[in-house]
Amino acid sequence: MYLISSKRTQAGSVLLVSLMTSAIIGTTLASYLILTRQQHQFVVRSQTWNSAIVMSEAGVEDGLALLNKYVNQVDLLTNWNNSSSIAADNWTLQADGRYYVRRYLNANNYYDVYLTKTASGANIDSTGYAPWNYTGTSAGAGAYAAAGVSGGSAPALISRHVNVQTKVDALFNVAMAAIQQIDFNGKNVETDSFDSADASYSDFPLGWSYGLYPTSSAKQKANGDVATDYTITNSLTVGNAKIKGHASTGPKGTVTLGPNGSVGDKAWVEGGSTGAQAGHVSDDMNVLFPDVIQPSTTWSWAGGSSFTDISGIDYDVVINYSGDYWVSSFNKGVYVAPGVDARLLVLNNVNMNGSTDTIRISAGSRLKLYMYGNTFKVAGNGVINDGKNASAFYYFGLPTNKSVQFNGNADFTGAIYAPNADFTLGGGGSTAYDFVGASVSKTVKMNGHFKFHYDENLRRNGMGRGYIPTNWTES
Repeated sequence: MYLISSKRTQAGSVLLVSLMTSAIIGTTLASYLILTRQQHQFVVRSQTWNSAIVMSEAGVEDGLALLNKYVNQVDLLTNWNNSSSIAADNWTLQADGRYYVRRYLNANNYYDVYLTKTASGANIDSTGYAPWNYTGTSAGAGAYAAAGVSGGSAPALISRHVNVQTKVDALFNVAMAAIQQIDFNGKNVETDSFDSADASYSDFPLGWSYGLYPTSSAKQKANGDVATDYTITNSLTVGNAKIKGHASTGPKGTVTLGPNGSVGDKAWVEGGSTGAQAGHVSDDMNVLFPDVIQPSTTWSWAGGSSFTDISGIDYDVVINYSGDYWVSSFNKGVYVAPGVDARLLVLNNVNMNGSTDTIRISAGSRLKLYMYGNTFKVAGNGVINDGKNASAFYYFGLPTNKSVQFNGNADFTGAIYAPNADFTLGGGGSTAYDFVGASVSKTVKMNGHFKFHYDENLRRNGMGRGYIPTNWTES
């Protein structure tokens, strides 16, 4: 008996296997296509995500540009939010006190920026938008929201937000700074610090809004830092000075101490230790000190052709009203009347060498002196700041100012910023007061016995090199 196999059964088996194979291949291909589409979607989203953060960063740059509009005009730095400044750059003041601008790269790429002024600087809130151009999805609004996409219409937008906190990079961050060499060649040179805005670290006279250098050691601080950008051997010659604070040089620069020199905190210096305390000498100083720019304003002539007797002292420049003034030069001195806030531009050299020659700023007044001349030399009674507030007198040396010399025996209270000038101090006062404030110059050479007291409140008064970021948060 012969068994004959069915061709129909074999054909059915082949068909079934073929169908199963096709299903597997089809499923695999479909899965691959879905995976490919998802991968493409992720790539497009990533590119859009990155484009949005680029727009946010552009907004941050826009905000920093407004904040630093007056970056080299040191006494105008914080005026970025005056009405003419914000209007010129198309910013607007919002009802909530923030400053706002929207700028477009094209129809769909743009950023919104809000600036909020703070006590120490400003906050920048920037949101950048980029179009979601992927069209191969039918995802609904919920899926868009899950992906960080705003809206569901075409083109939808991805947004990225950046918050940047800024502060003013203070012009006077240390007691004494120089671009090149600092030489404490004098005897009994000392530095320390206090804070005229803090009653815990200054002496507040009754009814005054600020404090004076404290007579008690308990209120004195050890932030009398000395720093130079110089990068050579003996960049900073401390000699036998007593520095309550830090001494810094540029990379590979050195600090040279004499046998009795001391650099460190209060306990180290006041305890009689010599040499440098661990952690108080470094060679990582690298700060740019910008040139002073002459303010753009209308200057009125301040006189100077005749002398005016005030309380037995002759002055050839007397300023009775607030404003901006210029003078060719003066030799007898300058008197600033009570309640006056003035700026004075001096075009030529100043040489005050008489025993009564004086720059006198009355209590409650302020003077900013811009020196265009090559040499500024003060002897006699020097600069008398009746209010003893360092923020009441600023000396700004323009790039043409190459020498600042203090040779008198009077006390000085104020701040000196002359990055192109050699700063020489000779003599020194007869009390522990001597020099209260801060200085920035090209070089420093001390030939007398100076006690240099840094007023830390100078960090807060708005004078600065510019606004710098202190914190960056993305979302």
